[in-house]
Amino acid sequence: MRYDVKVQLCAIALLALGPIGIAVALGDSMVVDPGVTPTWPQLFSMPVNVMRFTLLLLAGAATAFGIIRSRRLLSAAVKDAVGRASLSRFLPAEIAPRVAGDIGLRRGRRQRAVVFVDIRDSTGMAEGMDPERLSQFFTAFRTRILGCVRKHRGFVGKFIGDGALMLFGVPDEGGDAARALAFAHDLVRIVQAWNATRELYHPVRIGIGIHIGEVFCGIVGDDERMEFTALGDAVNVASRLERATKRYGEVILASGAVVEGSSERGAWRVIASEPLAGRTEPMTIFAPAASITPGTDEVISAAFRSQF
Repeated sequence: MRYDVKVQLCAIALLALGPIGIAVALGDSMVVDPGVTPTWPQLFSMPVNVMRFTLLLLAGAATAFGIIRSRRLLSAAVKDAVGRASLSRFLPAEIAPRVAGDIGLRRGRRQRAVVFVDIRDSTGMAEGMDPERLSQFFTAFRTRILGCVRKHRGFVGKFIGDGALMLFGVPDEGGDAARALAFAHDLVRIVQAWNATRELYHPVRIGIGIHIGEVFCGIVGDDERMEFTALGDAVNVASRLERATKRYGEVILASGAVVEGSSERGAWRVIASEPLAGRTEPMTIFAPAASITPGTDEVISAAFRSQF
């Protein structure tokens, strides 16, 4: 990066014009013996010196070309490294390199399984915690989500307050619906085990909505702040299913599209076929066939103590 091509080209010109300048400046004084051919014409005698002169120019041109090429390659490598580093800030390490190298993964519409997770009554829980404990709580919650979603080869598209948006099918496609459903069941078990190790006024309760459909995925932002975002009707449906868990008293709700696409139809039961909030077309809504206890608001311990 420190080589200046202009300086290199100037050096080539000086090397080429130097002998000519010397010859012109010395003129006939270069003739030592009248009986001997003047020296300066020998500088350009055919064919040896012409060949030397040509090789000198070619060597200089090749050096300049090499410098230009090296600078471009180095600049591209630096730009690529910076881009990968930026992606690694919000994508798992195993996914970021593949997204960075595939424009189709960076931006485009594809079938994805979308999962929304949200903590119920997080406001009530926050009332019993000071800011430091609240921060520790959400950090612990997000850590569990991250570990679980990576286990099932998905990733967190975005944390939204006390909730999170997960995507399955970026970049690996195939079995997205099954992995999304398995993630939901696994996360419920993780939260239940977490509750068993903690004592607090309110156990952690979550709601999960799952859908599969066409999603626009894209990297937006500038060099200072970038994020991988997901937009589309499938995202909205998953969000509405998560909200509907409160009304139906279920922990997990999934659309017919994701259940039918998972080859696990027998593990789910239909609980409704109606339009979701804000929509007109009815949708078949599924819940796990095996009952999942959503948790209660009873006091587990009179003395509040959290172990994160």
